[in-house]
Amino acid sequence: MKKVVLSQTKSLRIVAGETSFDHEQREKIFNTFFAISDYYKKHPNPGACHLISSIFHVLLKEQGIDNDLCIGEVKTGHQYFDHSWIEIGGKVFDIAIQLTLDEATNAPVYGGVDLSTAEVPERMYGTPSPVGFDTQAMQVFNSPFVTYMDGYPAFKEGAWKIVKVVGKELRLKLDIIELRQKYKETRRILKR
Repeated sequence: MKKVVLSQTKSLRIVAGETSFDHEQREKIFNTFFAISDYYKKHPNPGACHLISSIFHVLLKEQGIDNDLCIGEVKTGHQYFDHSWIEIGGKVFDIAIQLTLDEATNAPVYGGVDLSTAEVPERMYGTPSPVGFDTQAMQVFNSPFVTYMDGYPAFKEGAWKIVKVVGKELRLKLDIIELRQKYKETRRILKR
């Protein structure tokens, strides 16, 4: 049976608002998710899952929202790809899936729900492939978080600049020096 695509009649924000995801900070999570999604649409960057999930992780943490910065493989059909995403209470939040490295477009995943179908995604997160990570994913996994964030080449301040820009939209006052110190022990969680 073919899934019905809802995004043609409902905006992604409406579908996200109608999900059963429940959290005491639901409004902040929603606003942060769509602030990053809006930034990503204005500044498309195919395959930026490690970057987008890192930014999302920091912005959620800065608002007191516990979340897991995850890295693993995702299975779709018979194919696997290396990926990063966020989990809150065990539910997947995936903004970067909107534009993959091979430039495929997908609806984002919010609270474990594919926003184009309002159902559980067909993709299986944290499913190891027979071959494992490629070189880039291994490098991201093994890099200290601050080194990864500092190394984003588009800005002198690295990916912290994007954290500040999106944070400003959320009315957060962020200092890059303080953020670098605060997140120096941060590690990605390997999902299998």
